[in-house]
Amino acid sequence: MLTTTLRVLFRLLSYSIVAINLLTFGIFLYVIAPYTSYFFFNDIRFWKYLKYFHRYYRYSLSYLWITLWRKQELLPALLPLTAPAMDHPDPTLFHLAPDWPYPADSCGTCNNCCTFVVTCCFLNTTNNSCVCYGSLFWRYFNCGRFPSSRQLLKTCDCRKFISIDDNQTVNPLTAKQPAIINEDL
Repeated sequence: MLTTTLRVLFRLLSYSIVAINLLTFGIFLYVIAPYTSYFFFNDIRFWKYLKYFHRYYRYSLSYLWITLWRKQELLPALLPLTAPAMDHPDPTLFHLAPDWPYPADSCGTCNNCCTFVVTCCFLNTTNNSCVCYGSLFWRYFNCGRFPSSRQLLKTCDCRKFISIDDNQTVNPLTAKQPAIINEDL
């Protein structure tokens, strides 16, 4: 019960930080720079990541605008506040495609899940990698658990994972929560 409460509080705090950052035109992330740097990059040396702070402001604005006003069909796929941190998709729903030509921990040349709404500000397009891979942000929000639903798998045209049950319709708001993979809170 306590860990569920902490997860809810952590996500509400994170959403509040995004809201305050948007209201301050991107300045707030600089004010809380060590926390911002740890949250996104697992490193409190914020000066190494300052270029991403303003990018995140623009990304947040674009993501919210497109999700709320243009791609409302994605709203049911939003993550519940009580969802545990994860560093891979729910193994009871998805597994690695048998014909996946790359290592299991690689997305190869694909970055569809990082670009299906807007291009993520943390996507390094030169080597097709995520600069916040494994961070609190990555594990507590959609990145670490991708795909969280068949709808996202299909929307992103992900070829790395396949659904265990092709007829399933998973709504993350009502789905049984998987075991906690890596719990920091």
